Amino acid sequence: MLQGALILLVLLVAHPTPESRPAEPEPAPPHLRTLNVLGGSAPAQGTAGVVSLHESETMVTRILRLAPGATIEEHHHPFYDETFFVHAGRVSLVLNDEEQLLSSGDVVYMPSGTIISGEAAGPEEAVLVVVWANVGEKGPLFVYGRPGSSEGPDRQ
Repeated sequence: MLQGALILLVLLVAHPTPESRPAEPEPAPPHLRTLNVLGGSAPAQGTAGVVSLHESETMVTRILRLAPGATIEEHHHPFYDETFFVHAGRVSLVLNDEEQLLSSGDVVYMPSGTIISGEAAGPEEAVLVVVWANVGEKGPLFVYGRPGSSEGPDRQ
């Protein structure tokens, strides 16, 4: 009898009734987005390509593709912390006048106000996932130059 009850239990689990089946997952909300960081064509020699994945008042996420020879102009983020996730290639950064060489798999966190510049640092394309998180104050995503310089704000 115990064996019969176990078989019945196994059958119920393997073939649930319509009422006991889990509900079909709901389709993803339209604001969800999946993106392959290597999708699309690579940027031309010496140039950068940017694809925006997400933008809100509190966070921005973009894919940055730097062809060999491409540079990141000096800038800072007065209202956003920034994180670079290096997906492929290498990038040479200057952060507050200190050089950093990042390679595939590296991550760097830069608090708001960090002075940033850099360039692709190898013969292959550098691909980065870049995330900015607002520090609680309103203002432009970034400003070219150093704090207090006469450069114009937010030339995104």
